[in-house]
Amino acid sequence: MLEGRNLCLNLGGRALLQDVSLTVAPGELTVVLGPNGAGKSSLLSLLSGLRAPSGGEAKLAGQALSRFDAARLASHRALLEQHPATPDGWTCRELIAAGGYACRGVARERLCAAIEQALALTCCQELADTALSRLSGGERQRAQLAKALCQLLLSEQDERYLLLDEPTSALDFAMADGLLSQVRAISRQHRIGALAVVHDLNLAMRHADQVLLLNDGRAAGFGPNQTIMQRERLEEVYGVRLAELTSPDQSIRAFVPLPPAGHAGR
Repeated sequence: MLEGRNLCLNLGGRALLQDVSLTVAPGELTVVLGPNGAGKSSLLSLLSGLRAPSGGEAKLAGQALSRFDAARLASHRALLEQHPATPDGWTCRELIAAGGYACRGVARERLCAAIEQALALTCCQELADTALSRLSGGERQRAQLAKALCQLLLSEQDERYLLLDEPTSALDFAMADGLLSQVRAISRQHRIGALAVVHDLNLAMRHADQVLLLNDGRAAGFGPNQTIMQRERLEEVYGVRLAELTSPDQSIRAFVPLPPAGHAGR
């Protein structure tokens, strides 16, 4: 289990996170939602081990993240940052191979097999030998996801976690939906715990197992998707009116923002 217990983060005299708790389980996709400035990326920096909390504790497999060195941490978790580097002149395959290098001492045969598996899981086989500079935004995101997966596929740890910071921010809805669908399927198939920061309420509705809702650095709710994704709670956090749409069989729900009360449209 990847856990955050009463996490706090203070930077420059400002409290970015206050008493936030959550768990990320193997085989599940947990989505972090909240308005701009709510603390989503700050939370990810603590759970990935990039920053130490000002208070509380982040734990992985029952141990404090502060006890993990870089090599051990890389064997348990892979991080896809919001603006990952795309080195000039590299191909998609070379980028993915870089994820494998995070796991030290891996035989070349195993590395090559993991690269091919990551390419297949992210539907990047046809892009393998294409220069990164020639890929679209959606293709680059898939390549970066494959890189992170290659790192985890080579790990021999029982617990592995994939952390994604706004992986859909530059994608249209169809591409974003497809990428989160891939992440959820891979998470279940390979028992990898996935944590994704996203902005789109409906993407969270469609794909999340668990949802953490942040507001002004505090948790406004954490739990199963259907429990947290309730119109009244979301309206309070985001400060907007929402219409909730449902399919005739109630199997599909979606939220649509409404004009402010009293607004006269043309």
